[in-house]
Amino acid sequence: MTRRPVSAILLAAGAALLAGGPAAAARAPVLTVRRGAVTLRTAAVRVTIDRRHYRMTIALPDGRRALSEVADPHVRPLSIGTQEDPFGSGLDRSTGPVLYAPLTFLVGTEKLNQYQGGVWGGDLRHGIRSGVVYSARRVLSVHRTAGGARLTLATDDPTGRRLDVRLRILPGGAVRVTAAPVPARGVAEVSDAFASSAAEGFFGFGGRHNAVDQHGQVLSSWVAEENLDGLNGRRTMYPNGNTAAYYPQPEFFSTRPYGFLLAQPELARFRLDAGTAQAWSVSATARHLDYIVAPGAAPKAIATLTRLSGRQPAPARWALGPMLDRLVKNAGETVADYEAQTQSDLREIDRTHLPLTAYRIEGWGFPGPANGITLHAEMTPARQAALIGALRRRHIHPLLYLRPWIVPGSAPSRDGLVARTASGAPYDTTTTTGGTIEMLDFTNPRAVRFWQAQVTRALNLGADGFMQDFGEEILFGMHFHDGQTGATMHNAYAVLYARATREAVTRYEHRHPGRHIFFFDRAGYSGLPGSAAYESANFPGDETTDFSHASGLASLTSDMLGRAVDGAYGFATDIGGYYDITTPATTRELFLRWAEWAALSPVFRLHGSGLHGTHTPWSYDAQTVRAYIGLSRLHERAAPLILRLWRAADATGMPITRPLWLADPGDPRARRQDQEWMLGPDVLVAPVVARGATSRTVFFPPGCWRTAGGRPRHGGRIVHGARSETVAAGLTTLPYFIRCGTHPLR
Repeated sequence: MTRRPVSAILLAAGAALLAGGPAAAARAPVLTVRRGAVTLRTAAVRVTIDRRHYRMTIALPDGRRALSEVADPHVRPLSIGTQEDPFGSGLDRSTGPVLYAPLTFLVGTEKLNQYQGGVWGGDLRHGIRSGVVYSARRVLSVHRTAGGARLTLATDDPTGRRLDVRLRILPGGAVRVTAAPVPARGVAEVSDAFASSAAEGFFGFGGRHNAVDQHGQVLSSWVAEENLDGLNGRRTMYPNGNTAAYYPQPEFFSTRPYGFLLAQPELARFRLDAGTAQAWSVSATARHLDYIVAPGAAPKAIATLTRLSGRQPAPARWALGPMLDRLVKNAGETVADYEAQTQSDLREIDRTHLPLTAYRIEGWGFPGPANGITLHAEMTPARQAALIGALRRRHIHPLLYLRPWIVPGSAPSRDGLVARTASGAPYDTTTTTGGTIEMLDFTNPRAVRFWQAQVTRALNLGADGFMQDFGEEILFGMHFHDGQTGATMHNAYAVLYARATREAVTRYEHRHPGRHIFFFDRAGYSGLPGSAAYESANFPGDETTDFSHASGLASLTSDMLGRAVDGAYGFATDIGGYYDITTPATTRELFLRWAEWAALSPVFRLHGSGLHGTHTPWSYDAQTVRAYIGLSRLHERAAPLILRLWRAADATGMPITRPLWLADPGDPRARRQDQEWMLGPDVLVAPVVARGATSRTVFFPPGCWRTAGGRPRHGGRIVHGARSETVAAGLTTLPYFIRCGTHPLR
């Protein structure tokens, strides 16, 4: 079959924007070629390239440097022996030989292997690299192209290998750079390195748990399952370490100022001033490198890059109300048990007058003959209809559950709609509980139509949306309809999965005016555009039922904020945590602290745990019910603000939940805050994430802030930033503060 390039899939929705048109032609960049330098410039950006010792510098219109490649005209090729990366359980190597030079490439081998199934199927497990790293030396030729220039570079590869480099200035002043060694045979990795300093901050990279500022870190961009604390509360996760992510985005923003987006799906690695305080590097396990630089301060750079990579569209107002997920427990629960739980929920919702706008039915199943999609349990069609009707009578929107797992031997498997082996047989893998499954192939148009028919079928039952689970299980040995393998599809799969669903939802809404569908997923990745352009929201994966910074309550803030600046705004945590396989059942304290955390986040969603089921407020005591209802009401009061901010984010890229560094990027104290956020410009949120705490230290940004209690004589407190203060926070108290003179939560 004919191989379809990755760009044909990931870049389709952004093609018109990148191509420009007549208006773009009128703003064509000016190319100037001199003996010593090449300059490509528009009114928004200036790119200068040293011809004698190749080095690229990207500057703002006023001449200030935004980003430049490292300068070292005397660097020599670097020989790499047998190096493990990743090592152990799949951990990134933080030390080892790195050639910091402009546009380098490894001639040699890189062999990677994965967990082949089970809980961490698809995660990286081990890797070996070896060979020689060469670099660009000088510019041999320059040619004008539409929107930019094409350069041929000499390298220090003794075989005479050259680098084909293409520069293009995109709308907003972003600079796209693609580089490929020619010939490509024998190349295992392509990299670039940029000048930096100890003062530079790096923010974004998607859903990382370890920190907000990634300065000094080595991290990979590889969709992974990461769901338990491997070292008793320390900042690590098994198996892939403290920077692993269900939702990695190779997209970040610097304080220098610029934004950076790696626009390809292969495994990427970032070394962010980790081996030196003078440089950072990016590499891709591929025979080319493709990245975009957006010069300018963070608000401008965020607007530029998220316009390309995608922004989660604002949902319907009902989707911002309190939700409850009735999940299926992993052990011992029958369909009858599940149906009894849903009826019990309805009675308790009525009894407690619990504020609720959506209820998710995880164990719903498909009516009629089996169609090949695996689900936890299958309620009868009559029970489904009765439950959905009961929810609608209460003005509660029903949500269902989907995942792209296909039953081996079922109709879609026999019809060739799944990923296959090299020999053409369906590729079987195993699930978290050991069952055998196959993965739907979203590069196959027939498979996409099949999936979209299932989405439509679910919506026709009366559901207004669903959770889309999984998508991390793609293995290197899988082959896809368009000719790709798991090497490129592992990260790209999440994007295609979300896109297929969005297309079905958009058609359904067009045919059913008044129906507004909301769906959220777990796995995600960047692209042109990426997952954020298609999904309504996302949940952070299987958080452990504890307070840990690795994967419990304290992991949430950095995860949310890393996604938010990259266009994924709708963070939908599992209130109470989920993964209680290695941690105790959710305690009352953890439940309330988690609900407090979620109250002023974009999505307020009560979930449950794998062994102990849904933690509901009535699972504890009457005081817990009252406290939880109060937090639900707080979220309802915040919903109009969240919706306004979301609509603005959809238009400008400025996130709903904002890290404190974004308000004051020059203050190192603001950069370190990984347990606070701004809800828009006027609400400061500082939840308690430590077990047993009755107070916490809060860093206040510049300006005047008051507690939610109001004026001091009404029990409130006034604080003037920028400074830190200790505030009281009993078990039923969420510390949050309002900018003086504003009333955003009315």
